[in-house]
Amino acid sequence: MATNLSKARRGYADLNDNLQMYFETMGDGEPVIFLHQSWWSSFEFEKVIPIVSRQYKVIAPDSLGFGYSPPAPWDWEFEQYCDSFIKFMDFLKISRASFVGQHTGAIIAADLAARYPERVDKLVLGGLAIYESKIRQEKYRRRRLLGWNWMPYIKSLKPGDVIGYEVGILPKQEDGNHLLEMWKEQKRENPDSSLSGIHKATLANMLHYDKGGADAITILLNYDLEKTLPNVHASALLIAGTRDCVKPPVFKTIHYAGSLMSGLVKYQAVYGAGIMGWLDYPEEHAQAVLEFLKEPENYPGITGYELELLSREKLFLDLENK
Repeated sequence: MATNLSKARRGYADLNDNLQMYFETMGDGEPVIFLHQSWWSSFEFEKVIPIVSRQYKVIAPDSLGFGYSPPAPWDWEFEQYCDSFIKFMDFLKISRASFVGQHTGAIIAADLAARYPERVDKLVLGGLAIYESKIRQEKYRRRRLLGWNWMPYIKSLKPGDVIGYEVGILPKQEDGNHLLEMWKEQKRENPDSSLSGIHKATLANMLHYDKGGADAITILLNYDLEKTLPNVHASALLIAGTRDCVKPPVFKTIHYAGSLMSGLVKYQAVYGAGIMGWLDYPEEHAQAVLEFLKEPENYPGITGYELELLSREKLFLDLENK
């Protein structure tokens, strides 16, 4: 699934090993690579790209297994998945770029900054998610036991929950009811988002699971971001929607994540934004990206009581291991 941007140029990058990665690009200037979250694709940044591309060359790939890109090999671990973006840069002859990522995309960008510092300039990391270790390990165990990425997972949820433990899989049904169930899940996770966004997210999820291969979110659960972040020296803006799911008790706060990093770190909140925040609040996200990339040191961000309030927010759920 691609964006609907009529002025975007589109193509495929050869990554070797018979793999290709779909991408869209717009604008001129210094390169900024946008990395989407799971289980979506580059459409997540459809409304942000035209704004940022007025000052930068924006490149938005579909990560392997998502959108128009083929699946990653079954046996890949998360670092190999991240390495595909270095091969992507090599194909496009980009020696160094700034990265903007959301959720999975933010973790990929952080990993690249830690292991390939010469290739990464500045970072804008949306919803940088450090799972609580026990939860991360249990979710990984259940995913490996249940699904192996052939079908969507069914989660144990209570009213108001966004994240829960995987308890089964959602098989395809002749009456198409599985599509309705995925629609309901996207609506539950994004209650204030437009129907257009819900529609795209539903289709993106179903198309991803139809591909197979290594699932980015599953192999991510076997990856320790907490050990990686101290090796990130690039200047970084950690941005979070106040209605996003990256909060305790499932995740550690973005303030904690930033405290582990070794370079300049600033923080920003987008009030009202949830999981689909880049689609729902494009101007606010684009403004933050442009201002930070221009002058990281002088970017005001949020501090003090405002940052403390953001760090206090929690998810209301019960993730007992039953």
